[in-house]
Amino acid sequence: MDAQTLAFLACQESKRYLTPGISEKQFSDICEEIMCSLGAEDLWYPMLVNFGQNTIYCTRGSHLPSSEVLLKENDIVLIDFSPKLNGFWGDYSETIVIGNNEEMKQLSRDAKYIFDRTYEYAQKCRTIGELFNYSINLIKELDYILLDPNGNIGHSIENYDNQNKRIYICPENKMMNLDGKVWAIEPHLGRGMYGAKFENVIQK
Repeated sequence: MDAQTLAFLACQESKRYLTPGISEKQFSDICEEIMCSLGAEDLWYPMLVNFGQNTIYCTRGSHLPSSEVLLKENDIVLIDFSPKLNGFWGDYSETIVIGNNEEMKQLSRDAKYIFDRTYEYAQKCRTIGELFNYSINLIKELDYILLDPNGNIGHSIENYDNQNKRIYICPENKMMNLDGKVWAIEPHLGRGMYGAKFENVIQK
């Protein structure tokens, strides 16, 4: 098993624990336990678990999974798995809707649509600038905003202990060629109180 497969499997296994009343912290601990049980040696980035209005946060920053924030009957959940296995990084995210809130469902559907289109385009475009412009135009066309505080839609996967060498998919790097690297594609978008993102990696 590679690190990305591990991240994907941990995400799918974790979903059955998303029951109303569980806290962000409880669920985060479960996700980490599942990754360890599948063979993860460590996390290259702390586990992200955001419920409800916390889904606007796309980096750990000052937002830690809270013991006070509980999953509601109708809620939205953003989870982001970053296991390390044999020194290699996995990076996988999903947004999950609990219950029947149509606003949340539409947000999740739109985020998945934008991710799918961006991921497909990443396979055939050449530069960071091409990919970023394509994705940001999709986000704007559907009347959302990009929520990443650093204005990117993803980053390179550097493996081992090279986190500080990540290259971001953002306008500042627009002339950089995508070929020859693994990239995490993760446009995080929102409107109003909630955010959503999906993420997977691609080898160029």
